[in-house]
Amino acid sequence: MADLGRRSALHVAAGAAVAALSGVVVFAISARVLPTEQNTAFLTYWAALFAIFAVISGVQSEVTRAVRADLLLPPEHARATPPVAVALLVGVVVGLIVAALYPVWAVVFVGDSTLTLSVALMALAAASYTGHVATVGALAGHARWGAFASLTATEALVRLVLVLLAAGFGWGMIGFETAAAGGALTWVLATLLLPRFRIAWRTRVSIRPAALIGRMTNAMTAAGANALLVTGFPLLMSATTGAAEYATAAPLVVAVSMTRAPLLIPITAFQSMVIASFVQHPERARSSLLKLVCAVIAVAAIGGVMAGLLGPWIMSLVFGASYGNSALVLGMLVAAASFLALLVLGGAIALALDRHTVNTLGWYAALAVSIALMLTPFALETRTILALLVGPMVGSAVHFTAILGSLRPGRAAAV
Repeated sequence: MADLGRRSALHVAAGAAVAALSGVVVFAISARVLPTEQNTAFLTYWAALFAIFAVISGVQSEVTRAVRADLLLPPEHARATPPVAVALLVGVVVGLIVAALYPVWAVVFVGDSTLTLSVALMALAAASYTGHVATVGALAGHARWGAFASLTATEALVRLVLVLLAAGFGWGMIGFETAAAGGALTWVLATLLLPRFRIAWRTRVSIRPAALIGRMTNAMTAAGANALLVTGFPLLMSATTGAAEYATAAPLVVAVSMTRAPLLIPITAFQSMVIASFVQHPERARSSLLKLVCAVIAVAAIGGVMAGLLGPWIMSLVFGASYGNSALVLGMLVAAASFLALLVLGGAIALALDRHTVNTLGWYAALAVSIALMLTPFALETRTILALLVGPMVGSAVHFTAILGSLRPGRAAAV
């Protein structure tokens, strides 16, 4: 990714850092303001909302790939399809699907007295968020990394400000839920008020709308497993655990989110940069892949040790004494996060190499193994660690076996 520049990488890293810190502050506020049972419910809602966002993020990857690939074509090549408009059409459908899944949400959000409003907020946020991911996808395709990072960070900061207002005015759990959904509208104001973001609206690609919708749908299908494993895992925890036991699980839910954030948020933020780099320079794919994998493993090894040594103290300090967790649990969760990061990375590279089926198979193999482990009779803590560790290991094996096969010298030209 050297051709994309250190400054570009710093922009993306800064945007990811702001988004990560904003999420930590939101969790800290909810832990301090809401009772444990309400916070468990809010964290489950947050997981559902961001699982939906994670599914929709497949649109971002596809828009990035389409825009970047078109820039490599001759100028006279016909380009008539507006990816942002197409994405918004997809978003309307996604919002309707979210609303239609009301019976499922009723099972997941046990005891939520504002269920109808919660589902309506998620549906509206889903429809809007497709515009956000299409916008940042177009910016990434044009290598406008400064604007990309700014919009990523601003969206998270707007959500944080809304959460602060909800906490300050005592709006309760529904106020927190409204604030979490409200950040999805940030891109609308940004593109209306700031010229640097309007290139997304002007962007056109050569692929036909129906074909682009098909690719977006395929990418979102793969992202469905990503959503449950990366951001929506508390939904699996809730669905496979008794209501009484899960009601007190907020400390473990927060630990799962916090131990993966240092790895997964940067990896997720850099997906568009990875895709752009692999599309533009497939001849460098093997060496770039090795460097990325080594970097993830190194960060995971150091992070696992640090989590074991300092994690319980930091968690208690930030979220409260009841959120400490044990050193072993935090260390194992960081190790599990490293394999999940490799799974995210492998999926992004498979998309860059136009291996959509490989991307989907890897994610759903990981999800199937994780669900099977969550259905075992062990304690929630044990099941969670096993599912987050073994499932991504299996999915990563599927991804990287296929990717390395594609990058063999004899097959590189065919990729």
